[in-house]
Amino acid sequence: YGRFCLLRGLWRIRRIFVTRTPHWGAWRKKKKMKVILKVFKYVLIILFSLILILYASLNIYVKSKEIKVDKNELLRSSTISLSYDQIKIASIVLNGNSNPKFHNYFFLINDAFSKRNYVALATAFGYIGEHDDGSFRKSTSNERRIIELATKRFIMNNIDYVTCYNYIFSKFYFGNNMYGLSDAANFYCSKQYTELTDKEFISLCLLLNNPTYYDFRNEKNRKRCEEELSRIYLLYQKE
Repeated sequence: YGRFCLLRGLWRIRRIFVTRTPHWGAWRKKKKMKVILKVFKYVLIILFSLILILYASLNIYVKSKEIKVDKNELLRSSTISLSYDQIKIASIVLNGNSNPKFHNYFFLINDAFSKRNYVALATAFGYIGEHDDGSFRKSTSNERRIIELATKRFIMNNIDYVTCYNYIFSKFYFGNNMYGLSDAANFYCSKQYTELTDKEFISLCLLLNNPTYYDFRNEKNRKRCEEELSRIYLLYQKE
């Protein structure tokens, strides 16, 4: 009987270590994977929270650098009033799309990868240049960039796009010592800006974008300007 009990005990021990061990290992492996996934989930949550906090802090800092742009000052500085079709063409040339309205979402992120709100930035640049007391020029390039972005956001939130288009087309450089669309239209086309054809206006918009590269009076640039003019005109016709 004693030998029988001993053999039965050994058999039970064998069943525990031989038969059940694989199931025990699989259970431990499954539990370990659950722990790893749980830790990974918490790490992602922490990282996402830190990114949100950083983004919010950066937006608060940028807002503290904004310059309050006076809309009445922009209106007084504007010497022209563009038609909606002219604004639409200008938007295609300057923003890359025919919708001239400002898109104020994912600020900083959107501006890093898109030039959709270029006109607001150009307006900020022109306004700051006109009203700078010297402190803007003395700041570092990074500080100037932040001030421009902050002022751009103020413009997007508080000033309509039509005012901004009229402002930059009244003040900005069109090459050959021409400032403003009125003088540029008279110099390049011998017309008033309200009499310009669509293609003539596109040519002047290209000059505003880059006066040297798109100077269509220069023989070296003639082919390039004609190709770009045709491309933009086709885009305008499709809209």
